[in-house]
Amino acid sequence: MKYSVTQKETMIGAAEFIARYRDVERFLEYCLQCPGYGKSWGCPPFDFDPCTVSDGFKTVKLMGTIIEFDEATRASCKSAEQSAAMGREAMEEVWKTWLPQLYEMERETPGSRCFTFRCVLCPEGCTRPEGKPCRHPELLRHSLESVGFDIVAMTRDLLGIELEWSTDGSLPKHLTLVTALFS
Repeated sequence: MKYSVTQKETMIGAAEFIARYRDVERFLEYCLQCPGYGKSWGCPPFDFDPCTVSDGFKTVKLMGTIIEFDEATRASCKSAEQSAAMGREAMEEVWKTWLPQLYEMERETPGSRCFTFRCVLCPEGCTRPEGKPCRHPELLRHSLESVGFDIVAMTRDLLGIELEWSTDGSLPKHLTLVTALFS
């Protein structure tokens, strides 16, 4: 599997970002339709109000990490299952190197909060379905969409990236991990 990774980022005022891109009720409806709803500590339902988790910040650094697949890799995918597995594998490889960098940004900016890609902290599976507490509450961060942000609109408007999904089972030209640092 061959792919390249590039990053785009921008800064925006937090109040403007929240006003333009947060719609908790709309995105909760999408979450309710997901088979993973309630099965990860990174996903709703939460024991906090997602309408307030991003309040009190002044700026948002929005980051898009683009994983672009070469044509040979895309052509090697012969089924929807293979495409999905290859996309997941690439995202997880990139995420393992990117997540520590996000934690470092957060440490370097006191009072900040990262919003990340989906939680992948426990390869053995999340404890939530078992009714047990999170194994890593100090490392758990929520994705922007899980707390009601429209990542499709924000990446298009602010980063010039059109998110791609497969509609026919093929591997998209690129996948994008969308993250943010609120400070």
